[in-house]
Amino acid sequence: MLIPAMRSLLFAGLLIATFLNARAADFANEASAVRFALTNNRDLRAARLTVSAAEARVRGAGRLSHPEIEATVAGGQDFQGRVEIGLTQRFPLTARLRLEKEISRLEIDAAQAEVAEREREIVAKVREAFLHSARAREARLLRSRQAELGATFTKSLQSRVTEGFDSPLDAAEAALEAVRLQAQVAELRAEEESATGKLAALLGMPGNETLTVKDIPALPNSPPAAGSPTNRPDIRLAEIAIEAAEKDLGLARAMRWEDIGVGVFVEGERFRDEPEGIEPEGLVGLRLSVPLPVWNNGEAAVEERKAIAQRRIELLQAIRLTAAHEAASAWRQMKARFEAARQMQNEALPAARELLADIQAAHERGETDAQRLFRIRERLIAIETETLESRAQFHLARAAWLHATGASTP
Repeated sequence: MLIPAMRSLLFAGLLIATFLNARAADFANEASAVRFALTNNRDLRAARLTVSAAEARVRGAGRLSHPEIEATVAGGQDFQGRVEIGLTQRFPLTARLRLEKEISRLEIDAAQAEVAEREREIVAKVREAFLHSARAREARLLRSRQAELGATFTKSLQSRVTEGFDSPLDAAEAALEAVRLQAQVAELRAEEESATGKLAALLGMPGNETLTVKDIPALPNSPPAAGSPTNRPDIRLAEIAIEAAEKDLGLARAMRWEDIGVGVFVEGERFRDEPEGIEPEGLVGLRLSVPLPVWNNGEAAVEERKAIAQRRIELLQAIRLTAAHEAASAWRQMKARFEAARQMQNEALPAARELLADIQAAHERGETDAQRLFRIRERLIAIETETLESRAQFHLARAAWLHATGASTP
């Protein structure tokens, strides 16, 4: 058994190790979280390996088939016979090898476009998760501030009750409201932990690392200008698919003629030549074989490739049309969210705060009762919450617009 001193030392060492292993990560804005995710997200790391696999296939594409060695041995009586050894190499009559190489290079482009599309999806999820986490954090801080103001207001009412200006019931109601606000702080903290956990998973962070985000960005002076989805990787992927289909069609036409075989051979022969007897003889020759497209001319494969190419052209048009509608709809939603958030921030919130200040002053002068003050305070709390929510909704709509236009990845 360990003596108590050694136990204490071991326990202290474990605490220090745990402290050293636990790290903290602070993200001031969406861009910093996005950059972190592009480097550390496990799904993206796995997706990028497809590019390496495609590059490896390019190195093996467009090569000649292996040469063939042929050997023939025939024998008879009195050591008569023939031995033949030949080497044959097959060569294409068409541009098949070049087309195979080009198709493999297009596979690299397609793999890179697929990775870019996966990055676009991850970035959109990270932006959304970051905003949800920042909104939860800011909502918790707002509710904490409202709870503190509620506690201060309760104390002032209690003082007025002592002086005989307000009812004890009003002070009790104010105290109850302060307690309710404080309870909501704990609930919002739980929502913040949930949102932060989802963001940490997207970022690829270890479980023992603490994640902290800042507040939601302020509203800009105006929403971004409308943009077309010109840089979307899914559109580029569809364009590459058309290029590959055209190359594949050319390859199908080239495959109608099989490779020709060109070879050399050496032959040695022993035969009986009367009256001289057994005579040896050696020969060196060339061999050529040309397959004829008689039974299978490849027309069916060519027609199939034509249909595939036309289908991919139609799919590209459909993707472009869908992307254009998504971008236009996302921009209109973002603009509407901006107008709502601007109105809440610049008009509704200042008016509510000014009204509360006037009601409080009137209450202190005895010109109005506490119930009216309660109603205005509740309305201000609701407007402050709605203002925060409207600002968050604008930035979520902006993130959706960036995703729709393909501009979401730095």
